[in-house]
Amino acid sequence: MHTIRIAGHRGSMADFPENTLASFQAAIDCGADMIETDIHMTSDRQLVLIHDHRVDRTTDGTGLVRDMTLGEIKKLDAGSHLDSRFAGAAVPTLEEWLDLVKDNRALQFNFELKDYPQDCGLAICHESVDRTMALIRSFGLEDRCVINSFSAHILEYVDRKYDHAFKLHGFYPYRLMSGQERDPSEYLYCACIFDETPCPRKTWFDTLLSRSIEPWLGSAVRAKADFAQAIQYGCRLFTTNEPARAIRILQELGVR
Repeated sequence: MHTIRIAGHRGSMADFPENTLASFQAAIDCGADMIETDIHMTSDRQLVLIHDHRVDRTTDGTGLVRDMTLGEIKKLDAGSHLDSRFAGAAVPTLEEWLDLVKDNRALQFNFELKDYPQDCGLAICHESVDRTMALIRSFGLEDRCVINSFSAHILEYVDRKYDHAFKLHGFYPYRLMSGQERDPSEYLYCACIFDETPCPRKTWFDTLLSRSIEPWLGSAVRAKADFAQAIQYGCRLFTTNEPARAIRILQELGVR
């Protein structure tokens, strides 16, 4: 039996404002193996951790991340829109987050790159990717991270420019990824499967495993029976909004 890992989706977002330092720390404290987070670049070329292209849903502000400076982003409240207890939570930079956990040698990272070429153009897309890769390398995290995107163009760019140095995370079925020029099976390390049910069809797991691609599942998996079925099919990692709860379920299943 392979070790079944748990990744905190934007930290522990069921209990804390997503993609905040408090959310990440909560996921670490409960024993998550990996933290999944999302990267956008600001207008002054700083990398911030926020999921949406706009700040509207997750902060008290409005506008596109790429049109705002870091100073403007830092003035936003990323917590009070959820609960007054979280008032004052800030949107962190990638560097702030990595500096905070630089001494945690066991922690792994899932970096989802969100500056898609169809939204911001090739030049901004590639600059955002390159700045991210440079920062990851400056912290020595190449071997402890996966680079994730719904843009196959971004994944292919990373694979080509960085000479296959990074583990790449895609999505299955592959039609979920935009801008494909190559067969994703040529470069993917893992793929998160999406289906109409929390635990997708076994044949999709079989297809990925036959290509030596790790099958992962996302936050739709919540029921113990779905965890058990997915593990039987060959799932290697669950990305979850509730890492503490997921870890308890895996312990009950005897795989943790």
